[in-house]
Amino acid sequence: MTLVRLVGGCLLLVVAGSACGKVAQDAASDTPGVSTSADTGSATPDSIPEERPDSIVVSPPDSATMMLVLLPVAPPADLTGDAAALADRAVFVPRTQRWFMARTIDGALAMDIGRLDGGVGTSDAAGAALSRMFAVRSPVQPGMRFTLHTRAGSSSASVVALQLTGRRILARLDAPAPDSSQRAMPVEWRGDPAVAVRVGNSAACTAGDAPAIEAAIARVTATRELRRKKDARPGAPLLPDSVSVLRGCFGDFRALITIRPIEITPETVERVTLVRTSGTTRSGRLRDLSYPLHELVGVLDIDADGVQEIVVHSFRPAMETWAALRMTDSVTFTRFASGFTIERR
Repeated sequence: MTLVRLVGGCLLLVVAGSACGKVAQDAASDTPGVSTSADTGSATPDSIPEERPDSIVVSPPDSATMMLVLLPVAPPADLTGDAAALADRAVFVPRTQRWFMARTIDGALAMDIGRLDGGVGTSDAAGAALSRMFAVRSPVQPGMRFTLHTRAGSSSASVVALQLTGRRILARLDAPAPDSSQRAMPVEWRGDPAVAVRVGNSAACTAGDAPAIEAAIARVTATRELRRKKDARPGAPLLPDSVSVLRGCFGDFRALITIRPIEITPETVERVTLVRTSGTTRSGRLRDLSYPLHELVGVLDIDADGVQEIVVHSFRPAMETWAALRMTDSVTFTRFASGFTIERR
């Protein structure tokens, strides 16, 4: 009799547990914001802030997020006099930094490695003190080899000299200056000897429906123009918008559009739109630290994984910089390299 009662009690508990689970599932499905299935976003042309981005296969993080090799340590040495005073005002990149940005400066390709607050004299003694400070404090020294990443692929370049341009401390490279269409590019430290660049074996990017994509780009820009004219205040000057378009391979998308008012204020808001292979659109995001406004500059595929990175000119009130961003989900680009920050006082 005791055994029969025990078995009956266990069956009752199992039945009750199943019913509770069913009630919990029903409650979750009826509760706003709670979903029991993955949202791929493929049924809607535009995302909304509450919508979760659909997932894409992301390559291993070697291309952007892992620290491969520390920058070398400069030989210990003491600084005195003017060199020590300069060192107190200098800020260099940390030894853990892997990614830099390079631009053409005074006809030569150079990468940004730090800044120096305050001025430097023009005398020979001041120049010698600056060179001495560079030799002792900078983690980047002449002779070190870095990897350049451009649309054409990866190449190696050596640092030939350090220089001060404005407030930026630059490392001049022995690579030829790129054409005017490549105004900035990411540069990578992969150690010495360099760790080989990992190359993916993804299939070639399909172009998609080119007429539909171009029609979508025209539609997005025209819609913004109509809205801008409608929202203009009577009597106020109608300033043009800044419109940037990049065509490339961004997961399921083949074009990226940013539109913002040309005047940069704390209230300026940027609209980011992605265009699918079919011509439908979806809102995107550029996560670029405190820089909310952008001019799209170029595309490249660092690790040949079929998903391209982008180079941007980033803006905020009174400041601008250059950066490289990579896709971290299907609608989001996130910064992994930056440099050449300009502050307007």
